Amino acid sequence: MIFDFIVELLLDGLRFLRDYALYPAGTFSLMRIVSLFIAFSISGAMVVFLSQNAVLKNLGPNAKRLQAYSVASVSGMILAVCSCSVLPMFASIRKKGAGLGPAIAFLFSGPAINVLAITLTFTDLGPDIAFARIIGAVILASLIGFTVFFVFKKQETSQGNGNFALDETESGLNKWQTALFFATLFAMLIFGVYRPLPTLIFAGLLLLQIIVYFKKEPLLAWGRETLDLAKKILPLFLAGVFFAGILSSLLSEDALTRFVGSNTLNANFIASILGAFMYFATLTEVPIVSTLLNTGMHRGPAVALLLAGPSLSIPNMIVIAKVIGVKRTSLYIALVVLFSTFAGLIAGLVFGWFG
Repeated sequence: MIFDFIVELLLDGLRFLRDYALYPAGTFSLMRIVSLFIAFSISGAMVVFLSQNAVLKNLGPNAKRLQAYSVASVSGMILAVCSCSVLPMFASIRKKGAGLGPAIAFLFSGPAINVLAITLTFTDLGPDIAFARIIGAVILASLIGFTVFFVFKKQETSQGNGNFALDETESGLNKWQTALFFATLFAMLIFGVYRPLPTLIFAGLLLLQIIVYFKKEPLLAWGRETLDLAKKILPLFLAGVFFAGILSSLLSEDALTRFVGSNTLNANFIASILGAFMYFATLTEVPIVSTLLNTGMHRGPAVALLLAGPSLSIPNMIVIAKVIGVKRTSLYIALVVLFSTFAGLIAGLVFGWFG
């Protein structure tokens, strides 16, 4: 009996994985694959062709406050960080002298607004939830970071020597060439397979840039970084889709609707708690939230879960506590849950106003 139940759950997970890859039934989801491929390429390019030193040096305790929090809140996108890399980077920038507040802001926003996560959120959950996720992550990052800093201001001391030098590959591109390169990549991402002709035109422009401007070593480094990201993330992502299939078969639509099926304070709080204590590998939160939405979750609590989920998990909490201490970590966890709850509530109200 139990064995049959487990087998059926596993089959449900496999069926969900199959249906996710086939859209519509029998046709490979070219849109999703192309979008992810371009997003992986952009993420790899960011590691190689954007100066991480230029970003990280603005997070130091001597940087202007507005500048530090602004950079920290959006640097997850600029640095292409994900949940597997944000923790060591957080520990590193903290050790090298980053202020407590900006480091916390970076820790929160990084996994939520990296290019891969945002791309898949737009593709699978829609622009309304994607924009709510971006705006919420950026605003909440600054609020949470500054609050933690303010509470522990008297105890905060500078760490390290403030030297943010990191190993970087010499790209060989000047500023306008770099700008044109990334503009071309993002144009390809925006048009995707919805507009094949513009995408092919931009792909041709990208190929021309590679031939004319690129040196061999940074080009190879770009390929290595893109492949490395894919190898790290795709297996976890597929496992997350499989888990979402199992979750969908276990969840009762009536129960889910009762707890998180409306845009109430309690529903958003429950979603934030679930997000904080569940483990979401990079991108896995998207198919899981998609499943919950299809099963009866309201879009407000979905936003709350998307904000709290990538930023926290039990393993994540343990690592953070080792870096900044138990008291600071406890406050960080409480603020993530609290602010995500209210962000989801506000997002749900906005969704209701605009239909």
